[in-house]
Amino acid sequence: MRNKLLIAAVIANLAGMIAAVFLARLIRDVPADASTETMLLVAYYTAMCVVAVADALLVDEFMFGGVPPDPSAGQGPEVRPGERRGGDGGGDHAALVGQLPDRPVAVRRADVPALQLREPGLQLLLPKSWDSRQFSARRRTRESAPPAAGDRRAVGAPAPHDRADFAPAARPRGRGRGVGAWALGRFIDVTSERKAILGDLRAAAKSPDPNLRREALISLARYQDRDVADQLIGELERDLAANVIDRRLLIAAGYIQVPKLLPVLQQVLQRGDEKAQRVAAWAIAQHRDQREAKDLDTMLTDRLPSAGFPVRCAIVFSLGILGNERANVPLMHAYDTATPEERTTTCPVEVVYLRPDGQQDHFDLLLPVDNYENHIFKVLGQIRATSPEIRAEVEPWLERLVAAHKGDGTLKADRAQSLLDGIRSARDDSKLAAPE
Repeated sequence: MRNKLLIAAVIANLAGMIAAVFLARLIRDVPADASTETMLLVAYYTAMCVVAVADALLVDEFMFGGVPPDPSAGQGPEVRPGERRGGDGGGDHAALVGQLPDRPVAVRRADVPALQLREPGLQLLLPKSWDSRQFSARRRTRESAPPAAGDRRAVGAPAPHDRADFAPAARPRGRGRGVGAWALGRFIDVTSERKAILGDLRAAAKSPDPNLRREALISLARYQDRDVADQLIGELERDLAANVIDRRLLIAAGYIQVPKLLPVLQQVLQRGDEKAQRVAAWAIAQHRDQREAKDLDTMLTDRLPSAGFPVRCAIVFSLGILGNERANVPLMHAYDTATPEERTTTCPVEVVYLRPDGQQDHFDLLLPVDNYENHIFKVLGQIRATSPEIRAEVEPWLERLVAAHKGDGTLKADRAQSLLDGIRSARDDSKLAAPE
């Protein structure tokens, strides 16, 4: 930053020198009218002001480091980016269960207003609300102050991708331990603290406190730590026994994609509440790239005939992710057994909030939004039938749809015909051997 500012100041001074010489010559030549002379004077002094500002910022950088003095200096130790509380910098999980710092985290250069100048005369010209030190203090206090009792919103203020210096401070002690574990799960883009964060979360995952343990497991899954699979299975089995499914555990299962989770996900798909079943269908489909994961489409299609409408929407969407052409026949059956109202009903989005209080950090699943009929046709187009035995069932079904809806003012016939043409264009019947 210092080198860039130095180069910018040199360029500004050279440009100002050239402008000053050129404009001064024009002014000395006495322009034809007074308005022209006024404009030249304005341009001259503007160039001088730009040079003055560049020089002031350069002096500010070399003398003060570009950051204003902290008005609360001397009120306690600062928490700096990358610094771990506790002194030893090791993997002590006590850091996870510590309180947020009593003072704000040290301000970064991005927190300083662009109009900050050190010269007292220019500072006096600025309104009180633009005083840089007060502005920085207010901003830091707002973003990093510890939450009041019962208030967890402050913990969610910093986003992980632009507030990396909050990672060491997101380790609360005592009250709000689960919220602290959740907060650590949001810093997946922070590389400098990753090892320390994972160490804290793994220690917290062994805690006897069920809330802290669960939040730590979910956060570890966000880091794609596949070692938490067995603990996730245990948590999901406990939820199934209590008949209350925490859908965040299903999101965690989708993150780590460990095939040993599939049996419990299938149980949730069969026995869970409707919203949990929808997320379970999505989580099952996320295992598509795992070689050990077999018959994922069968898990979904077995549930399809008896599921409620919102769950059927999720299963159809998930079958599109898997892309197995065996799903053509179950999808055709799902279309035929749906009522006319269901076919034109828009399939809902499933929203899951990962923050413990269910207020922020949400995931929107099963997008894009469309009606049930269109979803089925899209998936049939994605997993276009190619094998002879599948085409033998799909093509006559599409021909019947085209004949049934031709000229009825809907797009069903056109969609069915387009899909049929696509299937047939992938092969050349003239090359098929004639039966003997």
